[in-house]
Amino acid sequence: MTSNNGFFYLIVLYSIVPWTGVMAAGYAFGRVLTIEPARRDRICLALGLGTIALFVVLRGFNLYGDPRPWAASDEMPALFAFLNTTKYPASLSFLLMTLGPTIVLIPALERARGALARWVTVFGRVPFFFYVLHIPLIHALALVVSKVRLGEVSPWLFMNHPMGVPPAPEGYMWNLALLYAVWAIVMVSLYFPCRWFADLKARRKDPWLSYL
Repeated sequence: MTSNNGFFYLIVLYSIVPWTGVMAAGYAFGRVLTIEPARRDRICLALGLGTIALFVVLRGFNLYGDPRPWAASDEMPALFAFLNTTKYPASLSFLLMTLGPTIVLIPALERARGALARWVTVFGRVPFFFYVLHIPLIHALALVVSKVRLGEVSPWLFMNHPMGVPPAPEGYMWNLALLYAVWAIVMVSLYFPCRWFADLKARRKDPWLSYL
């Protein structure tokens, strides 16, 4: 909350409305997951492919769904421009192109077995717990990387937020290899607390645990 000339303005750092709709749709979609497997797989395939098709049509012809129309240019390859949709706040195009493939993959992922499947399932059992932990951890690692690469903690790390990111300082941007290295460190680091919390939820039935 800020004041200017006697007026107060509320600064929203994260868009609630689009994600509330997604969560509501998720609760409704939960009914689909309780249907017998063969019919459920058909529904997931039809829903997912339909969602992807709607994205391709709306985005391909710039009809609706995103505030930034796409066009091929020298600055960005056509495919990347096509997929460069708005996440903050989440546009219809962004939701269609991410949720569609996810729904299509549900039948295959449900049947996945092996060590990798068990490892990934841990995060799926406690998604909100993972979400709450990953933000401060990533920010802490960003501070470390900034200190190592620039010799100081860049003030830019405390000035930006998803709805209005100022330009990064000179020399700050990470290369892809470093980005994936930090991602791997985050995933491995969070696996152990997430596994502990998933086991805790399995052992106890306290109502508050269902929200994490």
